[in-house]
Amino acid sequence: MMKFRNSSILFILAFFSIFNLANAQQDAMNTQYVVNKLFFNPAYAGYREGKSITLCQRNQWIGFAGAPSTSLISYDAPLKKDEFAMGGSMFYDKVGPASKFGLMIDFAYRMKLTNRATLAFGLKATLEMYQVNLTSINLTSTYYGQTDEAFLFNSQGVPLPNIGFGVFYFKRDFYMGLSMPRMVLNKLERRSNENYSFLKGRQIPTFHYTIGRIWKINKKIKIQPNLIVRGVWGAPLSVGVYANAIFLDQITAGVFYHIGENMGIMGQWQLNRQLKVGYAVDVPLNALIRTSFGSHEVILQYVLGSKRKRIVYPRYF
Repeated sequence: MMKFRNSSILFILAFFSIFNLANAQQDAMNTQYVVNKLFFNPAYAGYREGKSITLCQRNQWIGFAGAPSTSLISYDAPLKKDEFAMGGSMFYDKVGPASKFGLMIDFAYRMKLTNRATLAFGLKATLEMYQVNLTSINLTSTYYGQTDEAFLFNSQGVPLPNIGFGVFYFKRDFYMGLSMPRMVLNKLERRSNENYSFLKGRQIPTFHYTIGRIWKINKKIKIQPNLIVRGVWGAPLSVGVYANAIFLDQITAGVFYHIGENMGIMGQWQLNRQLKVGYAVDVPLNALIRTSFGSHEVILQYVLGSKRKRIVYPRYF
């Protein structure tokens, strides 16, 4: 009973301590992060105690020219010794003329605190290839045949190596995670070529804090509130609040609100023990709401059969 109260108090304090934040910033991340935490927290590897494959496609601000789109596939599994797990992800992200292709490798060490509670530590290694196709932009400022030399060249692919870490604590009805998937301050230009000297971009380190729990209403219905805080150095925090309901441990439906950014609905269906599908749609809370048809995201997750004789409890997170 004391453990239940402690985790409940921790969730409530974390929720109200940051709910008063008014500003937020959109961060490159999928809406249905509840089933895809590996993308930003390497300590999540092996959580489902089976070989897990996740595919995600997000198209943001449909109808808006140059809108962001992200494609992701990830895989993770526990190793023969329960203390360790590994994972990996491959993604392609495009925003206007800029694009990134990345590979990530994750390694996690897991400690059993009790029969139902686990604390995991993770390391992440990332290699991204960044490119800007400036010649594809149709300039409206060309006047009397004048051209801007800055748009006569495309940047060559810039490799962006990075490292990160994460911590993930979970038990049957509660989880909490903290991670910094990218710790290195990378430059997005090559100083060796003067054609690209106009590029001044930087890859800024980010951190993610997540927390959530399950409240059982009756045998058929459970409530699952979740909270995520995302931060970038030198920018306002991004805060997302999720309220989901789980029916018969198969169907999840909910709403979410990212303060000052967007709001939407999501749904997931656990077709069987292995396969889960999900869909989410959200609309921006600023002027973009008049220029797009919202953002849409589809997710597919398949967990291969585990050699373990039994998994102690369902994996809700």
